[in-house]
Amino acid sequence: MVKRLNPEILEKRCTEKGLNQSTIAKHLDVSRESVSKWFQGKSFPRPPQLLKLGRFLGLRHDELVVRQSASPEALVAFRKRRGCKTTDEHIDRAREMGRLLRPLVPHLEFDAFIGPPSLKTPSTEYSYLQSLAAKLRREIGVSEAESIEFEKLIGLFQEYQAVVVPVMWGKKSQHENALHIHLPDSKTTWIYLNLDVEIHDFKFWMVHELGHVLTIDLLEAGRVEEAENFADAFAGAFLFPEACAKEAHTSYSRARSDSGRVDVLIRFAEVHTISPLSVYKELQHYSQYHDLKFTEIEPGILHPSTTRFNERFPLLSEHFFNGEEPSPNHFVRMAQEAFGTVFFKAFAEYVRERKPSPSTIGSILAINPMDARAFHDALTQ
Repeated sequence: MVKRLNPEILEKRCTEKGLNQSTIAKHLDVSRESVSKWFQGKSFPRPPQLLKLGRFLGLRHDELVVRQSASPEALVAFRKRRGCKTTDEHIDRAREMGRLLRPLVPHLEFDAFIGPPSLKTPSTEYSYLQSLAAKLRREIGVSEAESIEFEKLIGLFQEYQAVVVPVMWGKKSQHENALHIHLPDSKTTWIYLNLDVEIHDFKFWMVHELGHVLTIDLLEAGRVEEAENFADAFAGAFLFPEACAKEAHTSYSRARSDSGRVDVLIRFAEVHTISPLSVYKELQHYSQYHDLKFTEIEPGILHPSTTRFNERFPLLSEHFFNGEEPSPNHFVRMAQEAFGTVFFKAFAEYVRERKPSPSTIGSILAINPMDARAFHDALTQ
């Protein structure tokens, strides 16, 4: 058993008394960083500090301190924005989100005895990925050359017992476009998907996260880079498999200019609702595996063309909400209907039962306190 301060009681009492962590640090004559670590559960105050803290906040020892079984840290993986670097701060924040998600586990509707599937020996070798993609496509009733609809992917999330958490984190304000949190003690996986993204990137990120679900052993073993490489390779192979690449390669090889080759990429990207870059990479992999000639496109042409292609379409969130800012009630209804997620139902039950502070709700959803209060009201109506 480990001791930690009760974060919900702390937040509630600080709100009631109009206190912040800086004020507490000054009163206890400790650093602001120390108080922050207490509140986050990263450290525990010494007995004299604990006594003084309890008196200052007007809390008994049994209110201020909770005892918990030592739980393994959450395993996290990020689908980062291009050019972003994952820092210790990002990892700590995600692990803290994982700690706060643990009380929601009893409210999930997953099988209590059988867990999600996992791959025996995952590999990024081309033939392995193609065989795996073909197997999974057969299981969801999609042919080798067919585009995979969002609904089919949502069904896989449900089958693999992955909790989808749709969020609107803005197009550039967050470090990640998707966040994967796995709680080893309950074997539950929580996947945050940012809806403020280009439509033709979204399916790739969804399948990338499914790749992590299938290879959770890699994350448990600390083989994070290997897990990321597999997830990317799996997403490409699943969304644009060999049969698609073969057809595209015929048209691509006949094009006589970079402009013509880009047109081929865009044509297939539109059909499969994926990025032209994804089509391009799978053509590269197909050509390399079969030892076929492949003419590369100048980066100065390929990347701007992809950007212009994306600009023709609204962001996924704009598509869902007709370009308007949704109310929390509207957002929750959409999330449940479009993604079939059990998250908000479980979250609402947890909020009614545990009555967490807006700060805790904000930390779970990674949103600001004002939005957290609005979500609190929507979940408790």
